[in-house]
Amino acid sequence: MRRALQGVDVAVNATLPEFNLQIMKACLEVGCGYVDTSAASPIMPGEKLGIHDQLALDDAWRSRGLTAIVGMGSDPGVSNVMARMAADRLARIDTIRIRWATSGTGVEGFPLYSREIFLRDALSPPVVWDGKQVVEHPPASGVEDFEFPPPIGTRKVHLFRHEEVTTLPLRLGKPVGWVDYKHAIDLNLVRAITELNALGLLGPDRHVKLGDRVVTFRDAFLAAFPEPSTLIGPLTGTLAIVVEIGGAREDGTPAKVRVWTLMDHKEANRRRGTTAEYFLTAAAAASAMVLIGEKRVPRPGVLSPEELAPDLIRPELESRGLRFEVAELPP
Repeated sequence: MRRALQGVDVAVNATLPEFNLQIMKACLEVGCGYVDTSAASPIMPGEKLGIHDQLALDDAWRSRGLTAIVGMGSDPGVSNVMARMAADRLARIDTIRIRWATSGTGVEGFPLYSREIFLRDALSPPVVWDGKQVVEHPPASGVEDFEFPPPIGTRKVHLFRHEEVTTLPLRLGKPVGWVDYKHAIDLNLVRAITELNALGLLGPDRHVKLGDRVVTFRDAFLAAFPEPSTLIGPLTGTLAIVVEIGGAREDGTPAKVRVWTLMDHKEANRRRGTTAEYFLTAAAAASAMVLIGEKRVPRPGVLSPEELAPDLIRPELESRGLRFEVAELPP
């Protein structure tokens, strides 16, 4: 990695997040900026592996005058930026609720991103921020019906492990009373993963024979998921990310702000031959890369996306095809 990064201004890490720390170390040693789109989720209860290990490198990066922006994908990433857009309108933050859903024939209820990352996240206990600490919850808990903007409408969502819950209370710049993340992945899929893991079937030593090949049961199981890259042409539907923040204005009056973004899979395919999920992820990473490369970041060090001021990052995202809607709701 050090040889490959010689003379490079910014590296965008699009590998699996288990390699983040090694790649960050290589970038730091050669003096190269860094961007990634997700962090490794802990498997064991109580672990803080992943985004916290990366943020802990802040002093080392700051001392070198270098910048890394971590978790800058669709969600986390765009969702963090949306939270900052809403939070800047309020003086007090009581609740942050992040919601994700997608529609599409044959893929609704399935992840439209890396299956390996989804599997690891599904095996991690979901967490919420209760105003004082991160609290773990049972898998597939916190089920509710949530009204997404048209054309998606009402979807059943549940808690899922996501980096925003742990970074927003630390890096948003003001106290936060509550943060949770829920998405519309099929509950049965998450429960099945939990049970298969409890049976030991998802371990690296559990193999099955498929014809003349021997593969892990884990690989065979993941192969049954819809693969977004094979569905790009015929894939229809829309991806939605919604962030709602409740709190109070400077004068103490209650307020609620909703920020959302929508993208049709067909539009993402027309623009870049990809799905809406991958499009948003790539646009976010590219925007962060440009800010680092042009030295327009707010400071050196390891940054979370919510540390990027909306007037800095929003134009970059919109220039790459993202559209944001902001509305004030009855508190």
